[in-house]
Amino acid sequence: ENPAAGNLPVLALGLGAGAVVAFIAAVYLVVRGYSWKRLREERSVEMLILLTTLVLPMLAPFPVKALGINPIDYQNNQSILVTFIFVAILTLIAAGIGLLWKPKLFLINTAIFYGIFTVFYTTVFTHGFGFVTGLVGSLGYWLEQQDVNRGSQPLYYYALLQIPIYEFLPALGSLGAVLLALLGIRKTRPAAEALIQENPADSLNPSEEPVVEDSQPVNGENSFPIEANEPAPVFALLLFWTLSSLVAYSIAGEKMPWLTVHITLPMILLAGWGLGRLFEGVDWDQIRSKRGWLVVLLLIVFLLSVMGALGSLFGLQPPFQGTSLEQLRATTTFITSLITALISGFILSSQLRTWQAGQFNRLVILSIFAFLSLLTARAAFNASYVNYDNATEYLVYAHSAGGVKEALSQIEEVSRRTSGGTSAVVAYDDQTTYPYWWYLRDYPNQQFYGASPTRSLRDAPLILVGDSNFDKLGPVVGQGYYQYDYVRIWWPNQDYFDLTLERVLNAIRDPQMRMAIFRIWLNRDYTLYGQLTQKDMSLENWYPSQRMRLYVRKDVVSSIWNYGSAPTPQEVVIDPFEEKQISLSADRIFGSAGIEPGQFFNPRDLAVAADGTLYVADTGNHRIQHLAPDGSVLNLWGSLSPAGTAPQGTFNEPWGIAVGPDGSVYAADTWNHRIQKFSPEGEFLRAWGYFGQAEAPEAFWGPRDVLVDAENRVFVTDTGNKRVVVFDADGNFITQFGVAGLAAGEFDEPIGLAIDAEGRLYVADTWNQRIQTFVQAEDGSFVPEKSWDVAGWYGQSLENKPYLAAGEPGVFTTDPESSRILQFTRDGTPLSTWGEAGSGAENFGLVGSIVLDGQGGVWVTDTGNARVMHFTLP
Repeated sequence: ENPAAGNLPVLALGLGAGAVVAFIAAVYLVVRGYSWKRLREERSVEMLILLTTLVLPMLAPFPVKALGINPIDYQNNQSILVTFIFVAILTLIAAGIGLLWKPKLFLINTAIFYGIFTVFYTTVFTHGFGFVTGLVGSLGYWLEQQDVNRGSQPLYYYALLQIPIYEFLPALGSLGAVLLALLGIRKTRPAAEALIQENPADSLNPSEEPVVEDSQPVNGENSFPIEANEPAPVFALLLFWTLSSLVAYSIAGEKMPWLTVHITLPMILLAGWGLGRLFEGVDWDQIRSKRGWLVVLLLIVFLLSVMGALGSLFGLQPPFQGTSLEQLRATTTFITSLITALISGFILSSQLRTWQAGQFNRLVILSIFAFLSLLTARAAFNASYVNYDNATEYLVYAHSAGGVKEALSQIEEVSRRTSGGTSAVVAYDDQTTYPYWWYLRDYPNQQFYGASPTRSLRDAPLILVGDSNFDKLGPVVGQGYYQYDYVRIWWPNQDYFDLTLERVLNAIRDPQMRMAIFRIWLNRDYTLYGQLTQKDMSLENWYPSQRMRLYVRKDVVSSIWNYGSAPTPQEVVIDPFEEKQISLSADRIFGSAGIEPGQFFNPRDLAVAADGTLYVADTGNHRIQHLAPDGSVLNLWGSLSPAGTAPQGTFNEPWGIAVGPDGSVYAADTWNHRIQKFSPEGEFLRAWGYFGQAEAPEAFWGPRDVLVDAENRVFVTDTGNKRVVVFDADGNFITQFGVAGLAAGEFDEPIGLAIDAEGRLYVADTWNQRIQTFVQAEDGSFVPEKSWDVAGWYGQSLENKPYLAAGEPGVFTTDPESSRILQFTRDGTPLSTWGEAGSGAENFGLVGSIVLDGQGGVWVTDTGNARVMHFTLP
């Protein structure tokens, strides 16, 4: 039951292994004759002791984490206590070792180390707790991130992506160094050998041990000597460092491009070691005397021409393929490159007749690495100064895009010209918090509205919003703001995920894909790759990315207009209902979130029966509830349809419900793409419909609302197919109307339906942001009569689905994501509105549907708060 129990054996094993290693090391040192006095004079051991004692207290998160406790949970008393105990223990151990070793040296270095540590981690003594977070959080954070696996990069992220793209020179140099070591290639005159030749008296027989007094430093160094002819294991050290870094960072949970530097550093040193051996082995006097400069020049021409010939041969347009202009150009390029390679190669070989093969080989390798150095410098320059904030660079990861600063520039100009400084009101949400919490630090009137914008934001001339809140802010800004879209943050193309051997080989075999990848590597040019993968790789439509918008109020724009005559300032009407807000509280509320009878989960539509009882589409619970006007449950039926089947009487999110003149209940079983008919008691009667794209009258795509008129005709909004279909009470087709479009009689996301006493049909044409009315023609068809715009329905989310009600008081519609009800006259004139986001009697979470009760009131489903509300109209 103890979550730490599984970690205790691991901790014990680790401590035991450490003890064994320490014991073996101690035995080895004793056997080698290292007395305590000699050890204290050994500078390498001294450095190990010093670094260990300084860092030891920072390792406290290791045992704390092993006990199943989060060391950086600074709000948890247990975490604080356990972490403090381990920090204290390790500090005492470090102090004991240091004082036993060399007290003065230990104390001086500890004071220097922790003096610098304290100044910076406390932010120059302005944040005292920073000392604790630095001491514990430095390692504790990374232990936590190991499980988070930030970036979720594949195991080969560094080896096959970051290093080949950016660090190819150190990588090739490291491989060359390993090859040199394996072949046993030595410098012409190794430094140690030269030293011995110059000072033969100082050389020692390898079998002899030097005799040095314990207290006597050797060669002026405070160090226990090694044999003079025994070189330091530089190659072994650098190779171990390189390989262990590559393995460690590849296994680590967090893999980010900026961590590549830790793998690259030892590679650079290892490559430098190998190149140094090559460089020092070159006889530069011989090269100068044999016109080495000409050989180098010929070598460059030869290599470039060979590369050109190979590039032409294996490129997109191989030579000798035809007589078109493009094909002839490819053939000419190949022939020219080949001839140049042959001529330069012949001259080069004639110049090398008196050369030693080893000298020329060294010169070739050094020339190649000089060329690669230029490519590396070019890649570094482009990454740092050209593409530094473009996602075409693989170093740009979760990086602010250029649009962030463009938007900031606009904000600064508007603020400067309207307030004379940085006093303009700028509102931002929980997405644009990064990075505007910092960029707006000098704006005293900045406003943070999080993920819950309200209409009070209309006082702000400048509003920032991230893509996850676009739909929420749309109803707030209405038509009163200009909109500017930007990319806020982006990531590099991540098609390198899920690489397989087959994918790699296919890319190598395909000349077009091979060229596309080469162009990305050389110039970060994704044009050909985008064509091959059928992706838009332009920066404007880059994916993966997150977007943002800047809204600027129209009256502000007109006041700072620069070009020609300024537009006539006029009052900007953001919302025609702005001055028609009324205060209206529900006089009856029932329901709560849950699965029990009388509880709801995302209730949508509702209908009133002739006896005043209610039928509610309990959408999230996949059922219908029959309720009395006081909320008591009379009946309920339905359950979720099993996957792949849709038995009679089951549902998959019923969004619409209606009651016929005879009391029959009709439900729009939305994601089973059908209409079901029941008796008033919930007995299944019949069903019709299947998933389709309007190839037949009953071929539905997500029907959302259903309406039954006085003639027992059943109207269905076939939302996905942009039409309204009419049936009789038995499901027989009568007529249909509507197609996708903007013109009269056309729809974009039709949802709610209502009909008035005169037989006029109202349709919520949601994404066209209008209500359309239809009347019946003499031939029985329905033709468009008129329409009016709705200052709402701005979002296109799955939640923003409005319903309608029509009768003597007028036409009512829900504005879901604005959490309000809108009331119009029957010709579309705005009358009133009520509601605001919240959970009170006058608030809505997310408005569902509305229906008239026939007695001067309306019933409303509050989808967001899982309840049904009744309002008496004034």
